[in-house]
Amino acid sequence: MAPSSTTHPATRQGGLALIVGVVLLVLASFLWPGGVLLNPVDQTDFPAALEAAAANASLAHLASMMSIIGMFLYGYAASTWLRLAEQGPGGACLRLGAYVSMFGWALYAVAMGMRHFSVHLMQRGAQPGADQAMFESLATNTYVSMAGIVIALVSVYPVGSALVGFGLAARFDSMNIFKLACYGFVLVGVGGAVNFLVLQHVSGIEPLVLLTNDNAMQALGSLLFVIIGVGMYRGRAELTSEA
Repeated sequence: MAPSSTTHPATRQGGLALIVGVVLLVLASFLWPGGVLLNPVDQTDFPAALEAAAANASLAHLASMMSIIGMFLYGYAASTWLRLAEQGPGGACLRLGAYVSMFGWALYAVAMGMRHFSVHLMQRGAQPGADQAMFESLATNTYVSMAGIVIALVSVYPVGSALVGFGLAARFDSMNIFKLACYGFVLVGVGGAVNFLVLQHVSGIEPLVLLTNDNAMQALGSLLFVIIGVGMYRGRAELTSEA
């Protein structure tokens, strides 16, 4: 059980990083051209998604950079969880879950960099005298490769989510909103794993359906991050450390 002593500054900073990271990523998803709000297109139709982004390149670049910064903030928060890891199964789950999560978020940051570059290539192709067909081909290939890295994240984050959920939940003696949020991470992990397995092994289901399911679980995970972030920032004993 975590001590009920004074909160280490890094813990408060980690909680704030989680909250700000969620805000940045939610804003990025809303600002992305062709995404949720702005001229939405089927994101599994790669040429159409790339054309929609290139049509408002400045906003696409901003959204990609916000996503990358959000991932770095998530990673910092996860590094503070390592301060909480104790001996026993709960501590082992939390420690491994933090490392797996940081790896997954690093994958996403790389993917956003590739998305950023693919839009840049589309801009290059639109310049006078440029070989438009060549640049569009390069951009599409980069975008498809980016999607492959996102799939790698989809295979990783359920493991990290479930392990972090188990690890943090083990630190609570009684049920409360923070422990419920920890079990919510486990639920997100299980749901994400099932969705990924369906994507890989069940035919006849539209990819857009599975993408929508994954986005819904990511949205739930974002809400849970805010709850845990608030607990860390307020100095909840089970989520803090003086070490």
